[in-house]
Amino acid sequence: MCARITVVQLESLVIASEATASTQKRSKKIETLASALAEAEGPEVAVAVGLLCGEPRQGRVGIGWAALRSVDVPFASESRLTVRDVDGFLSQLSELAGAGVEQRRRDLLGSFLSRATEAEQRFLRRLLVGELRQGALEGLVARAVAEAMGVGQASIQRALMLTGDLGRTAEIANEAGEAGLQAVRLTLLRPLKPMLAATAASVDAALEELGEAFVEWKLDGARIQVHLLAEDVRIFTRN
Repeated sequence: MCARITVVQLESLVIASEATASTQKRSKKIETLASALAEAEGPEVAVAVGLLCGEPRQGRVGIGWAALRSVDVPFASESRLTVRDVDGFLSQLSELAGAGVEQRRRDLLGSFLSRATEAEQRFLRRLLVGELRQGALEGLVARAVAEAMGVGQASIQRALMLTGDLGRTAEIANEAGEAGLQAVRLTLLRPLKPMLAATAASVDAALEELGEAFVEWKLDGARIQVHLLAEDVRIFTRN
């Protein structure tokens, strides 16, 4: 039996991103994101998750607002770019170094953006400078991953805490379902994902979501993890 080969179009993620930004309904955001993620298979899953979160696997790739402003290219008339194209482009950018790197970045940026439609260019420009404001924070995307992959939200949250990587967690869910997620274990020298506080509209709204809760004063300070494996010691902050 041949494995199903998918090619997720960038346009699908852009449409999902814009639709997510246009609604205040949490359930609608999750439904929209899940629909987009359900199209992905294999390595595309992690890439799509990173793009929707505004956190591609390559991280920051050396492009700032000044570089973007210097690149003014026409929009493509139709959508042809895929998620894999974007991933490859970001990898190329992240690997550029040496003499003349700024000009080479601008050249590569202009060449790639010229292949994007107006909506895709808008998405890519915001993505490159870490300003993809669409209301698709990691918590929402995690819920969308659970829905798209047909697994439990608790299983996604547990695996995410242990891997520290939502893209990798989504890949595991796609490849091995609940069993794969439950098989994830604590690995020394790989930091646990820190638990962060989330805001709520009111105390009543927070208690409605949490159920019975215990409240304590929050004390400021630096939160770290210290991992020790043989003679290898690593200290991790939340970042």
